[in-house]
Amino acid sequence: MRTLIGLVIGTWHVGVGLGIVVTTSCIIAHQVESRLDFAATELVKDVEARWGAPVIQPAPSVRYVESGSIFTELAPLELQRQHVRVDARMNYRKRGLRYFSGFDFVLSAEYAIRNPEGHDIDVAFVFPIEMDKSQVLLSELEFRVNGAKAALDLGAERNRLVWTGRVGKNEACTFAIRYRARGLDRFLYRLDPALPARDVRLHVGVQGGSNYDYPDGVLAATSVVQRGDAVTLDWMFPSLESGVTLGVILPSEKTFDTIVATMARRAWAPFLVLAVMLAVLAARHGRPLLFYETYLVAVVFGFFFVLLAYLAAFMNFYLAYAIATLGLGAALTAYLRAIFFAERLGLLGGLLASTMIVPTAAVVLQGYTGLIYTVEILAALLSLMVLTTRQGVRAFLAGLTRVASPEVG
Repeated sequence: MRTLIGLVIGTWHVGVGLGIVVTTSCIIAHQVESRLDFAATELVKDVEARWGAPVIQPAPSVRYVESGSIFTELAPLELQRQHVRVDARMNYRKRGLRYFSGFDFVLSAEYAIRNPEGHDIDVAFVFPIEMDKSQVLLSELEFRVNGAKAALDLGAERNRLVWTGRVGKNEACTFAIRYRARGLDRFLYRLDPALPARDVRLHVGVQGGSNYDYPDGVLAATSVVQRGDAVTLDWMFPSLESGVTLGVILPSEKTFDTIVATMARRAWAPFLVLAVMLAVLAARHGRPLLFYETYLVAVVFGFFFVLLAYLAAFMNFYLAYAIATLGLGAALTAYLRAIFFAERLGLLGGLLASTMIVPTAAVVLQGYTGLIYTVEILAALLSLMVLTTRQGVRAFLAGLTRVASPEVG
């Protein structure tokens, strides 16, 4: 009877402990999700101001008029070749729990035009370039015309590179541009909306990540090669319609803020399993958990998610996760050993590992969540099968059955 009363009292304490865990985890999940909203607005603006914005590089526009004529409007001139190469290296920017996909890159572009008229023409070549927004390094901005170094005319607003000159009858002219800059999240190359394009090639090589994606409305690469933590994308077209956009969303780190919020929202389930197992241990040892012992276990279990969120905001997430799980796991194991001093330390540690480390690791390893849960459940079932074959466990279960269902004599 004492065992049954202990189980009833323990159930009440478990309910209060579960309420503590649910309240704590809901609060931290709400805090993290509030930071998500902030990260999508003010924080992004701050990172862009300090680091650089998403890079949208328009193709150059070329306009011309007959040499020596009086004109009111320039005629558009097609580019005969546009070969663009972008060599990028990821440089993730961490703010709190959020990692932004910052990247350093070098752009090298070659363009060619040909005079389609039977006379000389005066040409205006305009290459848009957002100096401040993309944090372009002026010291490494180069511009060449027909292989010769040309002056850098950036215009009054410093948002475009302008060259004007004469192209003789049936002659061609080439332009080469190179600059080093940095950006955030994506690189897009947008073709002239007024003219079709010929011999278009875009090469984007990225070091430091491989989980790329395409923005909406962007033409996918014709060739993709992934090796380790690098990805190379190539677009090659003999001709394209006007206004087509090429480009890629650069690789990203895991969204650790979302991971922490997901862990916290799911915390009630593993704690409930832990509480049930502790109740079984209490019945086995004939020593019910006192109310403050149950509440302390619940508080420490819920505090794990608070500690993880704040540690991860100031250090590498995986290091923070290791400190939180190993530190609080060891503390809880030692506390339970003091309560159930006759119990094996390995069993108590395994109990906490299966209810704290495994469920949270399943959230971190997003691609293997279902597999991890399946393996854990299978291990638990096999363990129960083994345990129920032991004489001591059979006697304990038989005693519980007699207490719960006394015979009427």
